[in-house]
Amino acid sequence: MQVILKVWSSNSDHNGGCDFALVEVTPDFARLALRRIKVLREQKALDPAVDETYCWDSAALFFSPWAGPVGGTREGEASRLKLEEQLDLLQIDRHEVVTASEDFAVPQSQIGRVECVQMVVREDGIAFTAIPKHTDLCVTSAEIPKEIFERSVTPTNS
Repeated sequence: MQVILKVWSSNSDHNGGCDFALVEVTPDFARLALRRIKVLREQKALDPAVDETYCWDSAALFFSPWAGPVGGTREGEASRLKLEEQLDLLQIDRHEVVTASEDFAVPQSQIGRVECVQMVVREDGIAFTAIPKHTDLCVTSAEIPKEIFERSVTPTNS
């Protein structure tokens, strides 16, 4: 399952080409996320001041349909427009978290260059944070709810 998350920047005027994040939620990744949520909950039981934990994790692909070089190739412009159209169909502007089909892909030209990507483990879900390259700002994604991970590891009845 592919999950697209809205992203916010610490600078309201600039986001380093990181409007959204794409996360591939495989059963293995879902189990990892659920284990980390469980550990955080155990820590909170011992110390209520614990709020969230951070883990180095590059599972999130930060991107923007509006980033990239201006006046690119026709193919590049067509793929950028296709990405923008797909996001409109998913109504990402009305929701912070949406699932996309397995064939959803982000063109290389629209991927934001980031470093220091971290998974933010919270009591009810997982978010991601990163620093866009050559900036002094931080971007943070919406949170993938715990229920999405639970569905990813639960076998479906066919």
